[in-house]
Amino acid sequence: MPGKRTFAFLFLCAFLLTLLATAPASLLDSYLRHATQGRMVLANASGTVWQGAAMPAVRQPQGNLVALQTLHWQLAVWPLFSGKIRLHLQWDELPASSATDVNISYRQIEFQHLFIPLPAKLLSEASSLLKPLEFRGQMQIQAEHLLVSRQGVDGAAVVDWQQAGSALSSINPLGNYRLALNGAGERVTIGLSTTSGALLLQGQGGWSAARGLDFHGTARAAPGSEERLTELLHHLGPEESPGVHGIKLM
Repeated sequence: MPGKRTFAFLFLCAFLLTLLATAPASLLDSYLRHATQGRMVLANASGTVWQGAAMPAVRQPQGNLVALQTLHWQLAVWPLFSGKIRLHLQWDELPASSATDVNISYRQIEFQHLFIPLPAKLLSEASSLLKPLEFRGQMQIQAEHLLVSRQGVDGAAVVDWQQAGSALSSINPLGNYRLALNGAGERVTIGLSTTSGALLLQGQGGWSAARGLDFHGTARAAPGSEERLTELLHHLGPEESPGVHGIKLM
């Protein structure tokens, strides 16, 4: 009977739409774990795929999870019909001005007003040289506009490291530091400077998918802090000139 078939078809469509609309946020956690081979997870996921919250966490090589702040998201429906994903991201307990808009297509990922708070302990993953230093403090990644595609990264970003500390120093905090990142295709240039503090850092370098990280910098103690920073400075690198230690991250 045509009437019964039409009713059955509409019922099936309504059922599938209901399942899709109420898909739990935990599905995103499962997808992220699979896509990153377990290196990233969405802990305590709540809500739905379309509007929810979770605590992103990064799994360190030894298996420990480093948790970030709780992240809230909203996924727009209509862009999906044109093959695009549009996300609105907001970190917990931060002003609305810190919200990030993400547009994802087959060719690229575009970030508007990018803002990511990160614990400084994640710096130890950048190089085996940094692991024993057990860095502390809070980092913030900010960029007005950033484009990531198969051709590379285009745009500028800054990483501010506030209230920096290390397990190898009795001076806490050591200071405040800034990384300036500039992407122009395949290569991202990196500049390190000291905003304030007892440990004075500076350096230049870059990163590319082909060559990885290549960074050269120097570290020295501010006047009056030399003795208390001796151990930390020797772990950062060899003394190239009196009181100045070289930093090489490859």
